[in-house]
Amino acid sequence: MFPFLLLGCTGGAKKESENIVVSVKVDENKLVLGTLSVEKHPQIACDLIFESDFELSHSSKTTSVFLCGYKLQIPVFEYPLSYDLWFSV
Repeated sequence: MFPFLLLGCTGGAKKESENIVVSVKVDENKLVLGTLSVEKHPQIACDLIFESDFELSHSSKTTSVFLCGYKLQIPVFEYPLSYDLWFSV
């Protein structure tokens, strides 16, 4: 199963002017996905697939960040593709 991350948004902000950094950590690498602003940019749209364990985090101590996504099992195809993968009888 491969997790897909689609959207992140703020919720219940105590400070209207707070900027919230949303990041992901895969293995030992940390990557910033974006910065949420309650007033200007309350959500981040993304299209990410994770093939290994990951950890999501945010910088706010007063605001919740909600994430939305799904899991999908992706079949692994090997090349050359055989015709029986494309045509079923």
